[in-house]
Amino acid sequence: MSARRIPLMQPMLPTADDLLPYLRRIDENRWYSNSGPLLREFQARLAHAFGTAEGSIVLAANGTLALQLALTATARPGRQKCLMPAWTFAATPLASMQAGLEPHFADIDPATWALSPDAVMARHDLDDLALIVPVAPFGHPPDVAAWNRVMDQTGVPVVIDAAAGFHGLAHAQSAPAATMPIMVSLHATKPLGIGEGGLILTNDEELAARLDRLRSFGFGDRAVLDAAGTNAKLSEYHAAVGLAALDAWPNKRSALVKAHARYASNIRCMTGIGLMGGFSADWTSTTLNILTEEPAAAVIARFAAHDIEARSWWGSGCHRHPALSDLPSDPLPYTDALAPHVLGLPMSPNMSDADIDRVCALLRAG
Repeated sequence: MSARRIPLMQPMLPTADDLLPYLRRIDENRWYSNSGPLLREFQARLAHAFGTAEGSIVLAANGTLALQLALTATARPGRQKCLMPAWTFAATPLASMQAGLEPHFADIDPATWALSPDAVMARHDLDDLALIVPVAPFGHPPDVAAWNRVMDQTGVPVVIDAAAGFHGLAHAQSAPAATMPIMVSLHATKPLGIGEGGLILTNDEELAARLDRLRSFGFGDRAVLDAAGTNAKLSEYHAAVGLAALDAWPNKRSALVKAHARYASNIRCMTGIGLMGGFSADWTSTTLNILTEEPAAAVIARFAAHDIEARSWWGSGCHRHPALSDLPSDPLPYTDALAPHVLGLPMSPNMSDADIDRVCALLRAG
């Protein structure tokens, strides 16, 4: 009898029974979108989770739109150059392009898989930059203090793309000190998944108010359009999923932490395989990425032969996508060396110890 298939990911969102109390509230309110009571409650509970003030969270229809809004609201006028790592998901450069900016790819620090704040401050093109967009890879908590320092010393605005960073930010409680906006995705595949959604975390009340207008076409008070925004509003139904997801988060977090810890204890005993840069037991995510000596493509093929799904989540880097390959870029030796050897292992909150051990046994056998 063959072993059962192990999928790459099995998102776990609230059940119909979990949602029902919130859906009944929508029925009672007859308020379905446009900053309804459930959305306002969801924003307040998110602010509490991050340790920030009420009003610090602006919700949007998805993470890409949330990032686009943050970039639109904070870019320095008269400039288009938007510095970001090539080692990121395509949504990062695409959001900047939709915001009217031109992505410029930079290399990463191989120890963290992210932009180096010190390397950014040493650049000679800082006066040309409209924005800097550090990416917190695969749920790694961003170094808020370091990027605060970059903003203070260079005067260049920073927007952090922490798409998978819900738990890392909530656990570290670093968000209250952030002087820049931070985007977190609420996609179904992310730690706090609601189907589609995203948030911008900002401690700047004026910026929060501007973002709130931009997500609703740009309308301010009295139905006056005072900015060119878009329709990025999150519906009450998505807010209902979000509230139910927060109710279930403690159990989901515990399951993810347990799975990460079992993987880590196995992988630390292997040769030729390492955990991702900056890996820590203090935070968790819905992906588990490792660095392999052999090409990741070979491991993926070997896993597929044993009915186990794995993936190179960010492929070869954004600069290798045909639609993005003509964008300006620094030399990218670390990105090009890292990308072929990064492997995403199966990871889900309901993954059993036996499944994790089976994945790790196949890793050892390679």
